Amino acid sequence: MHARITVAEAAQAAAEAGDKARIELVAPFVEAAARVIQQECGEKVTRGQLHRVRSPQTTNDVSVLIAITGGVAGLVIYSMTEATAMQFASRMIGEQVQQFDSLPQSAIAELANMITGQASIALERNGFPSDMSPPVLLLGKGSSIATLNLTRLVVPLVVSFGEFTIDIAIKEV
Repeated sequence: MHARITVAEAAQAAAEAGDKARIELVAPFVEAAARVIQQECGEKVTRGQLHRVRSPQTTNDVSVLIAITGGVAGLVIYSMTEATAMQFASRMIGEQVQQFDSLPQSAIAELANMITGQASIALERNGFPSDMSPPVLLLGKGSSIATLNLTRLVVPLVVSFGEFTIDIAIKEV
C-alpha cells in the first residue's frame, strides 16, 4: 500500500530502514523528492516498501548517480524506465518529449540534482555538512553499480505515470 509522503512519513521510512540507517540521513532525500517532484512536475509522490540491499545495483533504463561527501559520504542513485524519465522530462519542460535525447536527459539529471541539493541542505541543518558531485547520467538497463561496503536503502517512489527508485548508500563520516 502506498501513502502520501509527509515529514512524518519520511521519518517513518527512515526508521523502517533498520538500525544502521539514521533518520536524519535518509529522511531528507524522501522529503526532498516529494517536494521537488510536486513543484517541478505537479505530481504527488507515494512511497512503496523500503528494503536494504548489499549486492550491486542492476540499473534500470535511466539512472542518475550523485556522490555525497563531507559530514556524510556515499552515493545516491535515482533509477527509472525510459518511459518514466520521458514523462518526468515532459512535465519539467512543459511539452511532450518524443525522444530521450540531450534535452530530456538534461532535465532528468537536473531533477536528481535538485532533489539531492535540497536533501544536502537538510543534512546540513541536521549537523552533516555535505557537498555533492555533479550528476552522472547512466543510460542502458543492466549495468552493475557496486557501493562496495555500503548497504543501500532502496526507496521506491510512485507517481501517476510510473515508478522510480532512490538508492541511498551513505554513512556518517
